[in-house]
Amino acid sequence: MSKKKETFEERYNFKCAKCGHEQSAAPSWGMQSGHNSGHGSCMKCKTFLHLEITPDIFGKEMKSEIWDEFLKRTGRKNE
Repeated sequence: MSKKKETFEERYNFKCAKCGHEQSAAPSWGMQSGHNSGHGSCMKCKTFLHLEITPDIFGKEMKSEIWDEFLKRTGRKNE
C-alpha cells in the first residue's frame, strides 16, 4: 500500500511565543519530508523560535515555542 502524501499550505500564520507578533512562515523542506520541526526568528523581537505544524479545529496551523524552552522540554542540547 502506498502512503498518502501529506499536503501543506504555502504559508502558515503563527504568533511569536515571546511577543505575540503575528507573522507567517513556509513549511521547511524537513517538515515536508516528514520531520515536523523547523525554526526561525521573530520578525519583531528577533527571538529564535522552534516551529511545528499542528492540527486544530480549522485544519492545521503553525505553533511557535521559544527555542530554549523547546530544548528543555525535549531534553536536547544546543550544540
